[in-house]
Amino acid sequence: MHLLWFRRDLRLTDNEIVTSSSANDARVVAFFIIDPWFYTWTDVGAARVRFLFESLENLDSNLQKLGSRLYLFEGNSTGIVQELTKQLIERGYKPKLFFNRDVQVEYGVSRDKTIVDFYKQLNLDYHIGLNNFLQLAEQRDEWFNEYYTYQRQSQYKTPATINTPQITLDLPELTFEELKQKYHRFWEIEKVYFTGGETQAQAKLDSFLKKRYYGYHWKLSRPMLSQLGATSHLSPHLTFGTISTRTVYQSTKARAEGLKTQPKAEFSLKAFRDRLRWHDSFTQRLYFHPEIAYTNRYREFDKLYTPETLSGENKNYFRRGNKE
Repeated sequence: MHLLWFRRDLRLTDNEIVTSSSANDARVVAFFIIDPWFYTWTDVGAARVRFLFESLENLDSNLQKLGSRLYLFEGNSTGIVQELTKQLIERGYKPKLFFNRDVQVEYGVSRDKTIVDFYKQLNLDYHIGLNNFLQLAEQRDEWFNEYYTYQRQSQYKTPATINTPQITLDLPELTFEELKQKYHRFWEIEKVYFTGGETQAQAKLDSFLKKRYYGYHWKLSRPMLSQLGATSHLSPHLTFGTISTRTVYQSTKARAEGLKTQPKAEFSLKAFRDRLRWHDSFTQRLYFHPEIAYTNRYREFDKLYTPETLSGENKNYFRRGNKE
């Protein structure tokens, strides 16, 4: 029995663990865990949680088209995975866990280590894939070449079907209707700027490459134009993995090939790909240094950058561009 654990990779297209876990018609239980840690975290707003829930609903819909479904469990992620594994063992299965390596704050790093150690203790197999390109050992001088090598490789194929058996588990589980009722406060936000889901992500990319890309290189710095659709609007989709950066890169590159007689249009798409690389480059830094989500990467900036209001002296530093 293969356990397909979705996290921030909520898509079927170009997803390593989806392709690997479903190979050879293996039995697959696909699941996501509604972990209270996420929606009670002070940095997470209602719109972000709604986007997640919409993405999960769309993922379930797409899985059903392949003959599968998404199990929604609720509770502490570590406890749920351990209990799920134990229950399957008790029923005579030998579970193998599939999940993608992710960029995490300290909570996620500790959680994943605990799960891996748990599987090692039980002598069970597990497979850790890549959601998007990540170096596993910090070699910054090699990152650029390795990044583009990955982006140009063939994408993982989406399976035609996923073999999911009917199974009843003694775990806290939610239907999508129960999810909407229990967490209705996240659905009742006044304005929705972005709708979650792999289907929506692909639609955003298609509309960007059809027309909205033109002038991207200068429109991206004008907030009002960005709100009106001048930028890709893919950022939340990349964050939750409803589309892969490789899909975006290769689609953008293919569109640029057809625009070689239009230098300005081609330049706009190159600017977009450069921005995508910058996004992935920072993601790589966050992977090796999760502490930079809350602290300065270089401690010498601590006296200049703090949550408090800048003093008159520090304001002058920034006005003069003082490097001291």
